[in-house]
Amino acid sequence: MSGTNSNSGFSPSSSPGSKKSVSAPKNVEWSSLGRKVGVAKTSMLQKMGKVEATQSNPQLVIDNMKVKVLKALYDETIRLSKKMVSKTQKYITSSTPLQESLQELTNYYTTEHMTGKSIETIIKIHSELAALREKQQTSITNRFVLPAENFVQTVLVPSREAKDKFRKSRLEHDSALGKLKIAQQATNIDLRQLYICQSHYATYKLRFGHRQYEAQVKLADTVQRHGFEYLVQSINLLATLHDLYSNSCSHLNENEQLINEIKDYSANQKKVFQDQKQDHQLKIYEISREKEENKYNELVQIFSSPDLAVVNAICLSAGSDQEAILEDLVRILDAHKQTLPIIKLGITKEVQSTSSAQTLFRGNSTATKLMTAFTRMTGRPYLVATLKPIVDKLLRDSSGYELDPEKTSNTEGNVERLSQICQEFLDAIYNSLEYCPLPFREMASHLQKEVVKVFPESKHTSVGGFIFLRFFCPCILSPDTCGVSDSASLTMEARRALILVSKTLQNVANGIIFGSKETYMKDMNGFLESNMEGCKEFLDRIAEMPPNTDYQPLSSISEVKSNQLPSIHKLLIKNLEKIFKTLNQYQQSSVTFSLVSALGKLGDVTTD
Repeated sequence: MSGTNSNSGFSPSSSPGSKKSVSAPKNVEWSSLGRKVGVAKTSMLQKMGKVEATQSNPQLVIDNMKVKVLKALYDETIRLSKKMVSKTQKYITSSTPLQESLQELTNYYTTEHMTGKSIETIIKIHSELAALREKQQTSITNRFVLPAENFVQTVLVPSREAKDKFRKSRLEHDSALGKLKIAQQATNIDLRQLYICQSHYATYKLRFGHRQYEAQVKLADTVQRHGFEYLVQSINLLATLHDLYSNSCSHLNENEQLINEIKDYSANQKKVFQDQKQDHQLKIYEISREKEENKYNELVQIFSSPDLAVVNAICLSAGSDQEAILEDLVRILDAHKQTLPIIKLGITKEVQSTSSAQTLFRGNSTATKLMTAFTRMTGRPYLVATLKPIVDKLLRDSSGYELDPEKTSNTEGNVERLSQICQEFLDAIYNSLEYCPLPFREMASHLQKEVVKVFPESKHTSVGGFIFLRFFCPCILSPDTCGVSDSASLTMEARRALILVSKTLQNVANGIIFGSKETYMKDMNGFLESNMEGCKEFLDRIAEMPPNTDYQPLSSISEVKSNQLPSIHKLLIKNLEKIFKTLNQYQQSSVTFSLVSALGKLGDVTTD
């Protein structure tokens, strides 16, 4: 029995207790395949498990590991190959609908030769590639998948099963050996039990030897005889893929010229598209800019209406802000070159509706208000340059001009002093003709022509009333309001002297002498008579239009669009109810509708 016990032959140690587990080495580098089958790069034996370490033949262990690796390679390659075949089948299946869609595109772009030609070529290439992929699918299946699956089932699986049977028989052998040792070492040996254990051990030992031999043979045969087949089949698989891509590249190379033409055409079309897109964006910008520039045009047209209905309604609703609103309206109309036409039309209507030349522009019509505001705004620099030197001289010594004996006890020499200062004012005005604003001269010319048609005898007095009554004389009376002087220098005596100068100049312009109403001024009649003809000549000259009638507006269109028009727009929204009420009062329903339309297009604004 002891001889039997020592003749295991197949195991490094016959005792189960002598089995020793080999732990995995530290810092071992693992490959992806090694991780999958449990084998380290450094040594397969270093990573073998407890059961593997007890097996007697290292070559069997190595062959077993090789078969495991070979099976893993086959399984993974078969999986990927089937996946490739599945994708190829999907491509082939979708190829027909794709060709039909491309054909529909060709039918749609009938006028574009390059597009139709390109799509036809693409359809042809897809058809050829589909045929190649179908051929590849068959080749992969026949040349690799089927042989590989057959090899796995007929060779790899049986060898692995033989190895598993060998491992199971080893466990049975070790178990029988352990029971035998227990029976042999018992205090009271049971011969019957010893016989049974010895018989079992002999049976399992024989089976173990047979299965070990079978496993060694099959594993070695798999590794030595069939291991090269995987390489051959892998080469077949690579050859199949190479054929597909080689043929695909060949087809593409055949169409290289057309492909280059398509690329050039595509680049040109892209450039055309970019240019068209840029042009479209530019057009949108131009439309937007034009819309922004013209958004107030309809409102300006309403302001420019000959009847001035909306302007009048705005002024009436403005209250104490009327003067500032008038200046804004004048700037708006002047920027659009509408001020002079409106004022000239107002002059014509005023002359035609007046029964006496003496009452011209004595009312407070909207046209008169516009004319007054316009002359004040355009003529202020001219007034300062013309009148300031003489006004300053008078203010430096304002005594000795009073002619009313009720206001002074000594009038000696005052007529001469008043006449002298009045003459200086007239001379300054006469000599400033070339600096007179062109709008003034145009208004004076139009006024004289219209007055002559109705009141021929008032040819000069009408222009004189406009130039002196509404322009020079108000500034002489209140030089501080026109920027000619400051209020601090205007004493009561100086203001009285300026009043007398204003009276005298107004009578010169009107061509009348002082009478019984102001007897103390009669001493100035000699001065008046000596200057009337000179004043008429000046009025005729100022009413003559120079060759160049262009003038610089008070504000540019862009300035009024940024400042005055938004301000007037806010005022319209704020006082809309009052303005509509005024328009309805004057039966201006059509103007009301136009104003509502214009404001609707502009939209609402935030009012303070």
